[in-house]
Amino acid sequence: HRDKKRDKEKVKEKEKANEKERDQDKEKARNWNRDKEKERVRDKERNRDKDEEKDQEREKERHKDRERDRDKDKDREKNKEKKKEKDTEAVDQNKEKDDVANEGEKDREKIKEGDKDRGEKEDKAKEKDEKKEKKEQEREKERDDKKKKDKRSRTPPRSYSSSRRSRSSSR
Repeated sequence: HRDKKRDKEKVKEKEKANEKERDQDKEKARNWNRDKEKERVRDKERNRDKDEEKDQEREKERHKDRERDRDKDKDREKNKEKKKEKDTEAVDQNKEKDDVANEGEKDREKIKEGDKDRGEKEDKAKEKDEKKEKKEQEREKERDDKKKKDKRSRTPPRSYSSSRRSRSSSR
């Protein structure tokens, strides 16, 4: 009778031990799955961070490209303005030459028509020459003033390195 009781107790203990072992195995499996899931999440976050870094790099490159394009456009505009200025200066100079030539021709015609008094002719010719010189000097002075004014009104182009420095400090 005692043996039966002892056997039943042993069987119960074995069952408890087996159940405990099963519970431990289940717990191990749960822990393993939990660890795997944590690792997956960590990998996703790492990849997301890398993707964000790549996106930032791409955006920086796009920004640099836009800056370069803007600088090229500005340079093109400046070149156009310089060309226009040169053209207008050339036109002004040609106009002045024509004016001077026409005045000289008119003077010659008047001299040919003849003033009776040679002294008056010489005085008039001197006066006209002086007027021409004064006009020419005034025109040159105006041209020089205009050039100086244009130079002052333009802002000097920023050097590449200084623009890079200011951009990097603003980040």
